[in-house]
Parts: sequence; C-alpha cells; structure tokens
Amino acid sequence: MARVHFRISYRPPPPAPGPVFLTGQHRGWSDDPTGWAFDDAGTLDAELPDGQLLMVKVRHVAPDGTVTEEGDAWGGRAPAHTAVVRGDTEVVLDVAGWQDGRQGRERPARSVPPTAEFTLPAPWGEQPVRVWAPAGATGPLPLLVLHDGHNVFDEAPSFAGETWDAGRAAQALADAGHPVRVAALPVGGERSCRYVPFPFELNDFHSGADDYCDWLLGTLRPALAARWGDTTPAQTALAGSSFGGLITLYAGLRDPGAWGTLGVLSPAIWPADFQLLRWMEPRTAPATRMWLDMGDHEGSTVQEAAEIVHLTHNLAARLRPRVQDVHVTIGEGHWHDEAAWRARLPEFLWWWVGVERQNG
Repeated sequence: MARVHFRISYRPPPPAPGPVFLTGQHRGWSDDPTGWAFDDAGTLDAELPDGQLLMVKVRHVAPDGTVTEEGDAWGGRAPAHTAVVRGDTEVVLDVAGWQDGRQGRERPARSVPPTAEFTLPAPWGEQPVRVWAPAGATGPLPLLVLHDGHNVFDEAPSFAGETWDAGRAAQALADAGHPVRVAALPVGGERSCRYVPFPFELNDFHSGADDYCDWLLGTLRPALAARWGDTTPAQTALAGSSFGGLITLYAGLRDPGAWGTLGVLSPAIWPADFQLLRWMEPRTAPATRMWLDMGDHEGSTVQEAAEIVHLTHNLAARLRPRVQDVHVTIGEGHWHDEAAWRARLPEFLWWWVGVERQNG
C-alpha cells in the first residue's frame, strides 16, 4: 500500500454547509463521504494500492443530503482528475466550480459544432441526428456514423464538457482534399440497452441492440441517402467508443457487407461474461476493414490496464480471420475518456479514407 495525499489547490465556496469529499472509480463513485472527507485545509490522506489508476472527483453533501459534484467554471460537468499511484503520491486537485442550474450553457465553445441537426422516428421515440459536412457540400460523400453523438462535436451537450472534436478532425480531411460527412447519434439513459447486445445487469437483462442495428440500416441510412445521395458500403463507416465500440463491432459482424469500415475504440466487451467472444465465433465480414484501439491506462490498476491491452491484441487475433483487415493502435498515456478518443480520432479518419495523415 502507498500513502496518497490529496490536496485541493483551489475551490470556490461549496453551495451549502456540509462536508466536501472525494469519490472516484476506486470507490465505485460512491456518494458516502465517510472516511473520504477533506479537512478544512482541503487535504485528505488515504492508503491505496501501489499501481492504482485513479479517476476521481470532488463532491459536496448538504445537510439535507443533496450531493453536488464539482464542475467547470460555467456550472457544467467537468472531466475526472487522473493520477497513477507510484509509491507515496501527492494528487493536486483544482476545482473550477460546482455544477449548477447554468449547466455549462455559458461555456465558450472550444470545438467545431455540427452543421445540421434533425430528428428521425425510431422505435424508442424521436432520434436526434447531428451532422457535420464541409462548407458547400450537397451531394453524397463518404459517410461516418458515430454513436454517443452528444459527445462528438461541441461541448454544450457533452457528458463531461469534453468532446471528440470530430468536426475539426473531419475539416482537416476536407482541407487536404478528402471531404467526408459525419452523422452522430446522441443517446441518453438507455445507452446500456441500445449499445449492449446481450442481457446483463446494466440493461436490466433486456437488450435493444438489434432494434438499434435494424434502425441504422432501415431508417438512418435511407434518410441520409434521401437528403444527400447514397453512399456505398465501402464508403461508409460506423464507429464508437466503450459500449459504442461494442455495438460497432456487433453491427459489423451481424450485418456483413453493410459497413465497409468499423472504428472500434476502447471496446467494452466484458458484458455477460464476454459473451461477444462466443457470439462472434461463427461470424465473418470479409469485406470489412476494422480499426481497433485501446488506451494503456484503461483499468483500475496498472496491471489491469496491461491485461486489457493484452485482451485487445487477443481480440484482434480472433478477428483477423473474419474480416479484411484489422489495424491495432494502443494510445500511450490514454485513459477511458473523451480526451483519449479525441486524440485518436484523427488517425482513424485518415486511415479510413486510405491516405497518410498530413502534418499538423
């Protein structure tokens, strides 16, 4: 065990009296402050295993039990603080603000927003579609469909005030003479149902993944073709991260030939005791190219993260006989978060269009 000294370097006054405490992945994101409250000087000492990978946040609990999480300076969500425990460690936490009714709406934009938004009918209700395309684009272009569409363009609707900045990455392609269109699909609390194709605890043992895959092919693709012209499967990519990576891999093998390229970023393949590995055994998609990646800090410990990287290479080996090509990338120093996927997205896009990435 190692001694970890947490210190808040800056913190605006909490919204009410009551303890300010630390939570995180190592605590299962618990709201119980017992044993994890900061002292009046904003410090907290804990003993944690050497090699622990920490993703933590500061929270406050009011006398009435209301819990408020730290946020950004505009009252929106903020990304987690990250640190690696290597012997006795100090972790400095800068708390920019507390989440409040402003919900980050006043936050200055840092990313490129979508160029069009509309809704389509779906079995679960109206489905927003957020689209980015180069200025002046009217006809068919190579098409990338992204899951978790609230996280991929601008920060306003994003989960933690960080995005993939997909519009900026796609603009770099357009500037180099390789224009593409990106269609992103926001999802809410039904994410575990829609993206996980096997019954497990987080989707209440009910999967809606097949309905989602059917909708992608039966409603989304025809609707986009009606607006801008059809794209062939070879020109069409599907991509997502975590559970979004899982549904991408599932959809590509479930409907071989429908998607020419799959972007499988940090796939969470563990649900239902790694049922995906058994499900995919008889399936092939010989015309499909696959990008498979993982960060080397995705896990609760350094050892677990190394095992996940090994599992990623093992998954690639299982997939190679089933698809046309598997490209594997391991992100050095990358955690399981939007910042990591933003860093790896441009390389995926250049690989998808089949050209070497331009400098800058």
